Amino acid sequence: MAKPQHGAAAEVLSPLDSIAAARKIWLTATSSDELEYVESLYMEALTSKPQEDTSDEPSKKRQKLYSKLSREDYRQASEKLALLLCQSGRYKKAKKPLSKLGFICRLAEKVLDYPTTNDPTSPKSIASKTAPCQIIDGFLSQTEMQKLISIFASPSANYWTSHKYLIEPPSPYFSYVIPLDEKRNGYEIDTDKFGFIGSLIKKLISCPILVKKFTSISETKYVEMWAHNRPHASGHQMHFDMNDDGSDDSTYSCTAGGPSLVTNQTLESDHLATRGWLSHPKPKRLVAFDGRYLHGVIPGKGVSAKDSRRVTLMLAFWKDLKVRRGLGPGSARPFPINGSNKMIPEWAKTLTEPSETSDSGASENPYKNCTETVPLGLDVVYETLDGKPWKKSKGMPSYDEVFQGF
Repeated sequence: MAKPQHGAAAEVLSPLDSIAAARKIWLTATSSDELEYVESLYMEALTSKPQEDTSDEPSKKRQKLYSKLSREDYRQASEKLALLLCQSGRYKKAKKPLSKLGFICRLAEKVLDYPTTNDPTSPKSIASKTAPCQIIDGFLSQTEMQKLISIFASPSANYWTSHKYLIEPPSPYFSYVIPLDEKRNGYEIDTDKFGFIGSLIKKLISCPILVKKFTSISETKYVEMWAHNRPHASGHQMHFDMNDDGSDDSTYSCTAGGPSLVTNQTLESDHLATRGWLSHPKPKRLVAFDGRYLHGVIPGKGVSAKDSRRVTLMLAFWKDLKVRRGLGPGSARPFPINGSNKMIPEWAKTLTEPSETSDSGASENPYKNCTETVPLGLDVVYETLDGKPWKKSKGMPSYDEVFQGF
């Protein structure tokens, strides 16, 4: 196969430069040839030997042109290569390097090499009403969708540049808190004050399909907001939402990237998850789940269309939440709506502009286009390196013994 030309990547590279080039190409790959080249770069870096500068110039001492990879560099490159192998069905080939790195189990084949559609093909018992997640398609109106696109879609939008947002290396986590006002019959969002984002929160809290499954959402006092804008191949590690017991709701505005995974594992579990549910990103889709269950985003496999991104707005609903004041971006900061107009960032101004409803009939029934979609149920979430389901009897391995792939 002819190597794609990628500037410096087409030259003879040191192991570290090969690793950096591989990841850069991977994140923008639009063809299978490019992914094959990425794989070859990782292989070259992991199998290379030190070379020497053989210059005869008196002013130069004989020295290493590059040295062997550090343990951490070697590990990261090996894990990336293993992910490529797993996402293309080559689990047997990934076993040896994963074992060498100390892993004893991994996310299952059905997870990393996930089905590319959300059509439920698993037993109904898996995709049952007891699943800790819910998919509502058509939740966003076209007007709401376009508003979110204008704020979050472009990687150069004010929201991202204001926070110096990066995927790799990742930016520190930052989020904003919108408080609800205490009223006679509970807590309500001030839509006059918070405009569009306030109306969207009200729509979520009042959604009959959502409230039926997540009854505690009616007790919301605080809404935490954050967002992500990721390349297709970038995922988000498995984690729990740690503050109280809020439901975590995500509105999607994209088609790139891998699916969200929600499992039946909690912090109190003494074994790894035995069930999982996948939801692929889709425009206007709402995915709601209980954040106390282990969840994450699987890296997109294969390639996607040029410049396509996985753009997601997250809203978490809390009964109680500590608002953390401070300088600069951080976790659970007050939503920047107060102060002089010059001090309010452009993204916050746009989010809190008065809400406009131009969709026909949306003002009378904002849920008229909503349809509930069954998540894709999985009967196995973790497997041994040999591809056998990880049984409860094997207990709970340490975090570093479980290969997530991201």
